[in-house]
Amino acid sequence: MKVLVIIASGDVGGGTNHVLQILRGLKDLYSFGLVTQADSYLLREARALGLPCFGLDFFSNRLDPRVPFGLRRIITRFEPTLMHVHGGRAGFFQALAGTKVPTIYTVHGFHFLHKPPLFRWLAAGAERRIIHRASHIIFVCRYDQNVAERYRFLRNRQANSIIYNGIAAPGVMISPQNKQKVVGFIGRLEYQKDPLLFLDSLELLSDWKAVVIGTGSLERRVREEVVRRGLTERVTIKGEVSHQETLETMSRLHTLVMTSRWEGFPLLPIEAMWLGVPVVATDVGGIREIIQDGKSGILIEGRNATKIAGAIKLLFEDMLLRTGIIAQAQAHVRTDFSEDAMFSQLRKVYERVGQVGKSAQERSEVAS
Repeated sequence: MKVLVIIASGDVGGGTNHVLQILRGLKDLYSFGLVTQADSYLLREARALGLPCFGLDFFSNRLDPRVPFGLRRIITRFEPTLMHVHGGRAGFFQALAGTKVPTIYTVHGFHFLHKPPLFRWLAAGAERRIIHRASHIIFVCRYDQNVAERYRFLRNRQANSIIYNGIAAPGVMISPQNKQKVVGFIGRLEYQKDPLLFLDSLELLSDWKAVVIGTGSLERRVREEVVRRGLTERVTIKGEVSHQETLETMSRLHTLVMTSRWEGFPLLPIEAMWLGVPVVATDVGGIREIIQDGKSGILIEGRNATKIAGAIKLLFEDMLLRTGIIAQAQAHVRTDFSEDAMFSQLRKVYERVGQVGKSAQERSEVAS
């Protein structure tokens, strides 16, 4: 079965890591091709796997007509049995391409909820069009499924499922002992992730250091703020690094801090939990489906730097709380967020949707 995977952003981040997981984990079962941002990290990694890769510029213009035409050419050339599209931007351009290839659409969070009213209305209409054209919708968390139902995105009895992101155990679980006063921010340096709130929290932790991993439109602002706030001796900004280096860096943190304004169902906290690194995160989107507050991590209501700093201090001072959170978090990941379970559910969707694609291809061959 030939599967064409389409994702707009190929930058290091949760969506990119998820797609790489699928390509690496299932490449022996399916003939994958990839369409993503030209000259991106994901494109380079997929090419290293020996997969057919196609680069497009998804970000020059939200309505760039060259993108859907480019997609049509790639689809005609690759002749996929099915397509697996990730995220709204890729979904929008794929819908404009207007092909009849059966399509799986994975929702990685609904970003339109956080736009001004007019743009929210337009973006919601785009999501509705994407979802209506898809053969099967995958939600990575129940929160997103509830949003889709509330906005009536799903057609009557449209096939959909919730498949939680899962991880392969990344190395050996880490002991909660001997952790230095180092916190980490890992993610795209964008408005959604709010790295400036992370810096606000760090300012309240005078004897702590921090590591920042990620790139994005706010990178220059973050670097300027580190200097302006006098944090240059305490903050290390690593920029874009590989997933493996990210895991190695994260394993040495005392606490991972997530200051997102919204999320779907991120892989990052799951990886931290398995590595024995407690997570302090804003209570948004599907994060509550990963972290049980006070049991497998700490959730922060609102956007309060003082509360975030207080939670970090508590995890340092109360070793009993810290060790309990780590133990419960690792058990939770082992039970509910395994890569094998994710792949098993995804294969079932591929086979179901792919059967439709095979039948259509057979009818086309008979007709010709």
